[in-house]
Amino acid sequence: MLSGSCLGGPDGCRSKMILSTRFVSLRRSLRDGFSLVELVLSLAVLLVITTLAIPVVVRSLQNYQLNSTASQLAGMLKYAKFDAIRQNTSVNCMIKQSGTNWIVWVDSNGNGQPDGAEPQMVIGGSFTLLSGGVPNTASITSTLGPGFSGYSWVVLSGSNASILYDQRGVIDAGAVYALYLGNPNDPNAGYRCVITMPSGAVQVWTASSSGTWQRVS
Repeated sequence: MLSGSCLGGPDGCRSKMILSTRFVSLRRSLRDGFSLVELVLSLAVLLVITTLAIPVVVRSLQNYQLNSTASQLAGMLKYAKFDAIRQNTSVNCMIKQSGTNWIVWVDSNGNGQPDGAEPQMVIGGSFTLLSGGVPNTASITSTLGPGFSGYSWVVLSGSNASILYDQRGVIDAGAVYALYLGNPNDPNAGYRCVITMPSGAVQVWTASSSGTWQRVS
């Protein structure tokens, strides 16, 4: 049986159903919302997490930049070695200061200038070439073994320099050349050491501000 209000026609029932639906939707929206306290607590938690994550993200970015610079520098030395073999002549890898930056290039034509067709890179910004102030490199020289005891350890970074590869891709200098990379204003950023052997082989080493050196490539 229908109620009396519905007997008057379908419009009466429809109006009650619409009102009932609106009432339920209104109550549900009020119940499912966030209070001001919940919103403030959520923002506080997000702020704490962000504060803790920022140093980790920054350190990871610095580590990536330092690794990338060291990898590019090692690539320049390798290119000079193979370019000397390809041309069957001596080729220099040049290092020259330009303002606060350093320009490294492979002097394929031997004119002593970084020409447009020659591979080159710029080292500067947060990380630069260091003349010293890095962790003790005894762990590197000891790892190279007794066969390198007769060679001297020559640091080329921090001043204008060149590394000459002969037509065999060999450095006939009786020395292991080292290039240090790091942030002089932030020792905690770590260090990289790119070395080239008398044979022309190139290695990349890494160290923290207080740690020992470990080879990465």
